[in-house]
Amino acid sequence: MVAEGLTNREIAARLFISERTADGHLEHIREKLGVNTRAQVTAWVVRRESAPIAIPAPPPAVVVPRRWAFAHPRAWLAAALVLALLAAGVGVLRLTAPPPPIIHTVAGSQCAKQVYPGGCYGGDNQRALGAQLARPTSVVVNRKGVMYIADYGNHRIRKVDGGVITTIAGGGKDDLVDGKLGISVSSDSLGYASAVAVDGQDRLYVLTSRDSVLEVWRIDENGFMHSIVAVGPSDITINRFAPNLPVGGLAITKEGVLFIADRTGNRVMRFDGKTSTYAGTGDVLGDGGAATSAQLSWPIGLALDKDENLYVADTGNNRIRRVDHAKGTITTVVGGAGEFEGNSGDDGLAKDALVSFPFDVAVAPDGTIVFADTGNHRLRAVTPGGTIHALAGTGRWGFSGDGSPASQAELDGPEGVALDSKGNLFIADTENQRVREIPNLFGSA
Repeated sequence: MVAEGLTNREIAARLFISERTADGHLEHIREKLGVNTRAQVTAWVVRRESAPIAIPAPPPAVVVPRRWAFAHPRAWLAAALVLALLAAGVGVLRLTAPPPPIIHTVAGSQCAKQVYPGGCYGGDNQRALGAQLARPTSVVVNRKGVMYIADYGNHRIRKVDGGVITTIAGGGKDDLVDGKLGISVSSDSLGYASAVAVDGQDRLYVLTSRDSVLEVWRIDENGFMHSIVAVGPSDITINRFAPNLPVGGLAITKEGVLFIADRTGNRVMRFDGKTSTYAGTGDVLGDGGAATSAQLSWPIGLALDKDENLYVADTGNNRIRRVDHAKGTITTVVGGAGEFEGNSGDDGLAKDALVSFPFDVAVAPDGTIVFADTGNHRLRAVTPGGTIHALAGTGRWGFSGDGSPASQAELDGPEGVALDSKGNLFIADTENQRVREIPNLFGSA
């Protein structure tokens, strides 16, 4: 199958095994044949096909069936492959495909009567599945399994612990000041809180916009709010035709360095005790050059990989971009096949794909990129090798598919994605007023 030009993904589909298993099998083949590349495997097969096959004479009184006497050389190769795999301790190939990833709702339900800008509020101190949300834009899960939701339309931050949902910020009557208990703060004073993140110590951070200034606040384990940094001005009313979009995104390094995506400022800021521009505000699109010289357009979602390279959902440019931690240079890793949004490229190179207003991005421990292809009502993933494929959503807006394969489900403008430490993927299915989960997608981190 390698000689036929099939990719590992196509081989996996034909043999009803996982792509990871196919990768392992090919590696064992390379070791057994003493070659390094797929081309060398192909050359080995071609040489065997062109060489005469010496078939030993059958012993007396034994008739050799014709189908074995003149077997195609690839049949012998297949047999040799099985023997090599068994000798290497790989085991017998599975004859059934691994189950597809399943999607289900973990928070949110249908509102009896929706209010502007969509959704409604209700359900505190009850099961999260029965609660009402309003345009959840961001979600994060700490190492203890506690989930936090930016309930953007309700101007609240909500927590799900043990399946029960509560409000931890917003909904009160007081102004937001340093040291104020979150649940006593009024929703108006909390502002446009649209992104949540946790640091290496499981501390919760919130990005909001108040009076045209981006602010980051931390909510401690007792529910009190602490001012971290203000970045301004950032006037979210600039884009009046879309006033309900998230104000930006957050990412935090293990050492506590903050990266802040400023959507209307078209920039990403870095805060490590002092504030500096990390990407954006440049004059050219900027791939291959310094991130500070590059143009960004409505950057929203941010994510860090294990080497602290920063991934940016460059929403208005219909790209996912990467800022190299060591060099400070920026490149496009998803999108960029054209100036405009689209929905194409699955199973090809991610840089040749078209996407539609990606709002958020997450990176798995193995380097797989997952992003919300918001305008296409889908989630898509990019392998470490750079191949893009569909992960969840049919491409048609709606709500369906709970308990079914994620690829068959309907999403509606998903804006947030997050991976927890166990490899479960969480989705802020924004226009469906829900948070949904694809369990065990990547295994434990």
